[in-house]
Amino acid sequence: MKKSIVLLLTLLLLAACARLPEHLPGAHLAHSPQIQQTLARADHHYGITAGPWPAQQWWKAAQLPALDHLIQVALRQNPSLQLASTRILAAKAMTAEQQAALLPQFSAGAALTQEYFSQNGLHLQANGKSFTYTAINPLELRYHLDLWGRDSDQVRAALGQVRVHQADYAEAKLQLEKQLAWHYFLLAGETRQLHLAERLENLQKSLLQLEKQRWQDGLNNARPVYAQTETYGSARQSVAQLRAAIAQQRYVLAALAGHGPDWGRSIGVEPLPDFSTINIPRQLPLRLISHRPDMVAARWEIEVAAQQVGAARAAFYPDVNIALFAGWNSIDLGDLFSPGNLAHAIGPVVSLPIFEGGKLRARLKAQNALYLAAQDHYRHTILSAVREIAGHLASWQKYRQQLQEQTRMSKAASQDSALTTAAFHSGTTNKISVYRSRIREINLQNQQITLQIHNAQSWVLLNVALGGGYTVEKKPA
Repeated sequence: MKKSIVLLLTLLLLAACARLPEHLPGAHLAHSPQIQQTLARADHHYGITAGPWPAQQWWKAAQLPALDHLIQVALRQNPSLQLASTRILAAKAMTAEQQAALLPQFSAGAALTQEYFSQNGLHLQANGKSFTYTAINPLELRYHLDLWGRDSDQVRAALGQVRVHQADYAEAKLQLEKQLAWHYFLLAGETRQLHLAERLENLQKSLLQLEKQRWQDGLNNARPVYAQTETYGSARQSVAQLRAAIAQQRYVLAALAGHGPDWGRSIGVEPLPDFSTINIPRQLPLRLISHRPDMVAARWEIEVAAQQVGAARAAFYPDVNIALFAGWNSIDLGDLFSPGNLAHAIGPVVSLPIFEGGKLRARLKAQNALYLAAQDHYRHTILSAVREIAGHLASWQKYRQQLQEQTRMSKAASQDSALTTAAFHSGTTNKISVYRSRIREINLQNQQITLQIHNAQSWVLLNVALGGGYTVEKKPA
């Protein structure tokens, strides 16, 4: 009989709950195993598997100690990176708060109330009198029964949010490394170009003086002098522009490192690295896409959204809390701790969402929409990553091929300049030919340095597109 009554009460409680929406899109995918299967199918469809390249601290392959020092300083002091780190701390604190909901809550309480009852009140014996009510409860317990997994879903969602912020931090760190390496290679290249520009300025000045002398000697008219004056002025402008550009790069690097502009003057500049000996693994770009922090963040965003859907579904069912207290209470402070004044209570507190005006249904649909959006964002991230990697890989290969051709041209120009100089010393050519051959040599060297800058920067972008060697931490906290 008692079992029948308990069963009947249970059915009545369940029947009193708010009704779940029908035909909820994607509600059957709101649990972690199905999510993992969905993501695994997506990964298999796009051919995504882990690969061996690039490694952590990928920029060290350039073998530039100055760049290593610059990045290490920036990783310690960059404000944006520190802000991303605080988000991880906040997410961990939120996780600890959610985990506390799974445990019994113990507390103690005390109350002292002075109350006067009116002369004509409902409390006949107490009318016109004043009483002091005292209650001391050294033990108060509250425990929420997680019957439908709502608290557990919220804990898993909070843990997933920690993972998301960790991946966001890794993405911010990777973008900072990219900016530092990209601007440093530009600084190194422009510094080398400044040396060439200064040499070119001196050659153009010497050529201008020679043209003036030829004009004064009656060997030529004034037109070559005017043309050379214009060319010399352009060379001087190039020098000024490069000096301003170098100063600007130092300011940018100093800001990225978390310092003021003056700090940038101390940044050491080393020659551009030669990336011709660095090999790339086969089967790019798909094999290495799992190294990207944004991919990891997108996957965890799906997990977080799924757990939040589960918590929203659990809100449709009865909410049960166990409450217990034990202590003493009395209207006479003198006999508060008398055995007869000992009070205690224990029992469940059940709340039923019978009619919520559609709030629970709307909340569940909203959470499910966020889950579906997270899935779409993950697929979009995959396609964007593939396109980005393929584009940077093509650019890097293009610049490497162009650089090889430009190197051969520069060597040929250098040999031609040497032969022209030898011919001048033997008396078979004039000094103008020597100046012009050296100018051609410098112009080709300048073009070569430009390609070296693009080659180095495309190498940076490719490493970053491949994730920069990011590995997921085993534990989120």
